[in-house]
Amino acid sequence: MKTAMKLVRITISTAVICCPLLLYCNAKSTNLSLFRMYTQSDPGTLDPFFSTDVVTGRILAMICNGLFTFDERGNLVGDLAESFRFNGKELHICLRRGVLFHNGRECTADDVIFSFNRVRFGENPTSPRRWIFSHVEKIEKINSHFLSITLRKVHATFPYTLTMPACFIVSPESNFSSRAIIGTGPFKLSKWKQDERIVLLRHDRYFKGMPAIEGIEYRIIPDDLMARFEFTSGNLDYFEFPLFCKNFQIKKKYNFIDIPEPIVHYIALNNKRVPFSNARFRYGLNIAIDRNAIAKALFDSRFAIAHGPVPQSIAGYRTKHDFSLKFNPQAARKIFFELKNATRQFTLLVKADYQYEVISRMVQQFLVDAGLDVVVQALEWSALKSKVLRGDFDMAYFTWYGDYPEPENYLFPLFHSRNAGVGGNRAFYENREVDVLLERAQQTVDVQKRFDIYRQVEAIIQKDVPWIFLWTSTKRIVLSERVKGFVPFPSYSAFKANELYFEK
Repeated sequence: MKTAMKLVRITISTAVICCPLLLYCNAKSTNLSLFRMYTQSDPGTLDPFFSTDVVTGRILAMICNGLFTFDERGNLVGDLAESFRFNGKELHICLRRGVLFHNGRECTADDVIFSFNRVRFGENPTSPRRWIFSHVEKIEKINSHFLSITLRKVHATFPYTLTMPACFIVSPESNFSSRAIIGTGPFKLSKWKQDERIVLLRHDRYFKGMPAIEGIEYRIIPDDLMARFEFTSGNLDYFEFPLFCKNFQIKKKYNFIDIPEPIVHYIALNNKRVPFSNARFRYGLNIAIDRNAIAKALFDSRFAIAHGPVPQSIAGYRTKHDFSLKFNPQAARKIFFELKNATRQFTLLVKADYQYEVISRMVQQFLVDAGLDVVVQALEWSALKSKVLRGDFDMAYFTWYGDYPEPENYLFPLFHSRNAGVGGNRAFYENREVDVLLERAQQTVDVQKRFDIYRQVEAIIQKDVPWIFLWTSTKRIVLSERVKGFVPFPSYSAFKANELYFEK
């Protein structure tokens, strides 16, 4: 315990010392009519067909609309859909009239069908989000503003999946090879200079009203310290606190906003490899780690201990806390001794990222204190993912960022045996009862009955502990004094910035 906490103190002090403030060579923005944001990397592509990462999804959400979106409370609402009816198998959609693409043409049912079929049938390449439409039997146009989608079997959460950026509606007139995506969103792509900036300008004829700001500028700034410097120097309107924020002090005059994130941090345990196949051993790993101590030391009270895989920010859903994984190193040491696993060396894989490596080394120290021989191996992301998908690992640190705020998104991909490996079940967890319940939930249209099934699933997962459960988090952002009207949304694909305005 003392050794682990000493490591915590050393880590905090070196977090600032080891990150020198380097001169940033990108040209600063002088256009105060733009909302000046930043992102740490370029998006993969600004084509919904390929969209899988959060950076791409956030920017696409400002360029395009989907049939559905989420309000600030996480409720599913119509976006391009003015009204809809869904019985679990048939979805009938009435589109808003007068919605214009950036080129001035009206969006119709033909455009929805084109956008969906492009993902649904695309080959060489195939869209990585093609699975969204795997249950679709047919899509039919009734008239120019009315269409229906028929599923092969009941899938209660299908409309939620249509909020994902891959399902955003684009015009066939788009030049997809040159990133010239034509959407209906409040902003349109004006400039993209790789590794420097992306500029979006407002869509004056946006169907929800012309945005008050002239546009949005995303600067590409990989380093948190430099982003903070640019913000405090007045060159950014937005700053997002990193995982470790205790040393990131910013004047109180700014507007601070805490937003519950649809994200869960966990360590996947290889349930197919001895001794991780033993639930008692997995339980021992969980109680050997003082998660509260790590969270308190690093995260400035922004992280809440995870009591299951579903974050508590999901609208209308709460996990039952029927189990305890309280820190108990003596009990953990006893378990490891009884199972005679203290002599073997185990490896904890982590993405080569300073912040995640620090967390992993704290976890390592607690496990070492409990009698295990654990080494941390940092790998480039693609190499880490490749090893895990092959099942060639003991433990691996991951985060899961929900695509839509519905508990299914944190349960079916991560724990159904069908999804072992590539599908998202990185722990290779298998429980027949969990599979049956998850499939039953997909066929349960009544929300509260579906939530009851999810709680049964979580109770089983809590007992089986296929992961080391870590934290859910709250994102802390700070805005410049001139920015008004900022509305936080529980889903990254719902924030469109069209409600922002600048104080005169």
